[in-house]
Amino acid sequence: MPARNHIDLTVKTMNVLESLVESSEGASLKDVAERLRLIKSSVFRILFTLKELGYVEQIGESGKYRLTFKTAGLVRRSVEHLSLNKLARPHMVELRTRLEESVWVAERRRHGVVLTDVVEASHPLKLSFDLGDLCPIHATALGKAVAAYLEPEEVEAILPKGKLPKYTARTITSRSRLKAELQRVRELGYAMNSEETVEGAILAGAPLFDSQGKIFAAISVSAPTARCSPKKRREIIEEMLAASSRIMSDLRDAAFKAPE
Repeated sequence: MPARNHIDLTVKTMNVLESLVESSEGASLKDVAERLRLIKSSVFRILFTLKELGYVEQIGESGKYRLTFKTAGLVRRSVEHLSLNKLARPHMVELRTRLEESVWVAERRRHGVVLTDVVEASHPLKLSFDLGDLCPIHATALGKAVAAYLEPEEVEAILPKGKLPKYTARTITSRSRLKAELQRVRELGYAMNSEETVEGAILAGAPLFDSQGKIFAAISVSAPTARCSPKKRREIIEEMLAASSRIMSDLRDAAFKAPE
């Protein structure tokens, strides 16, 4: 049954869209076809249809294809319908204004911790992630801030099998070290990612509990190490924890219960 439900054309269309996401300057028909190892005529039909629907456009004389704002709008409109992001966004904007650094929110999903919203800083030097990205729970501030309050079996279900992936020299790759780290997060009330996923970047994350006291999300602030003095680091943690408290107060007032 699952094989009969699989639609190859849908997979190809999504692959074309993802290929254009990775091409900030646009991509030619030949580039997309070669990258995806697809027949040019098949890619052309997909791009032609997406262009007719307004999700793709061609750039001037080059004829390169790129995504339109209508495509980005699909993600934004979806995000705007999520109760957490509606409640959290004003606090995220305020936090970004106070610290002049990017602010992120991620939610616990069945397959892991997923990035669901961001308010970016105006600095040219900043981190860039995509909404929908998974936040590895052994390496990211958002992931650790959620995992610290999950049951051990829930944590194990999210972790990859075998040795944990290593992103930098600072990444935790053993389960015993991760267990100790999550205990430390519970004691401190916040998580840190000190160049564990991206060299030159520090992130702090705080857990978010719903009105029933159940962990379901986290908020974090990111900053390049070049801008993160010890004083700035303390400020980030203090302001982030204050923002998380305000968000949870709003969640309680709204009797917000995380989806199962």
